[in-house]
Amino acid sequence: MTGPSLIASRRFPASTKLRLQLVFARASEALAETYQAQAAEFVRRLKPRLSVDEALLRYFHEVDVPAALEETVRARALISLSSMIESAPRHETRAVRWTVLRPDQLLHALRRRVQHVEETNLECRLAASMSDEAVATTHVRMALETVQALADEIAPDEAIMHYVRSFNLSSIDAQVIFRSALAQWAELHPLPGEALVTARPAIPAPGLGRPSRELRPRAEFGLRVIV
Repeated sequence: MTGPSLIASRRFPASTKLRLQLVFARASEALAETYQAQAAEFVRRLKPRLSVDEALLRYFHEVDVPAALEETVRARALISLSSMIESAPRHETRAVRWTVLRPDQLLHALRRRVQHVEETNLECRLAASMSDEAVATTHVRMALETVQALADEIAPDEAIMHYVRSFNLSSIDAQVIFRSALAQWAELHPLPGEALVTARPAIPAPGLGRPSRELRPRAEFGLRVIV
């Protein structure tokens, strides 16, 4: 993923372009904050297994952080981890002592090493998945802001797709974010007559009717097929 592009927004009025630029600027800042928070959390989770430097390198290997944000994310993550770095014990360099191991001891040591590597890889994948989920949530939130900014110009599904294309998301990420954003928008704008799901008491109080809720009209969709 790279930074947002406004090439496709030239057909919008100048005022709409300006609002869109503001939304994309907020989106870039929100993504940088999300990546920074997740990078720091990644390091904290891997603290028993990896040093701060190793964990940060592993984070950028596991998570597809945009190249334009990588240095910013690294710097902010280091600042947020300053207490951990300053309190880390300083080990003095000692002479290496070689010990001859028996074959059974060597085999046991190799097995423990393999198990440690496998467990570390699993922890990295779990932490990376949490980061991806947080980033996707940020994208969905900013995609909905894009829908609001373009409400007078295009349909909601077209606005979400415009956001997805502007941030050059991968096909898989684009589908996930598009569907999640569209689903959330649909929940916020139910069609007239849609069933209302609310928590109701087991025994209704006398004189109280069913809970009511104002239903807002839903705009027409503009996209029919997503390629």
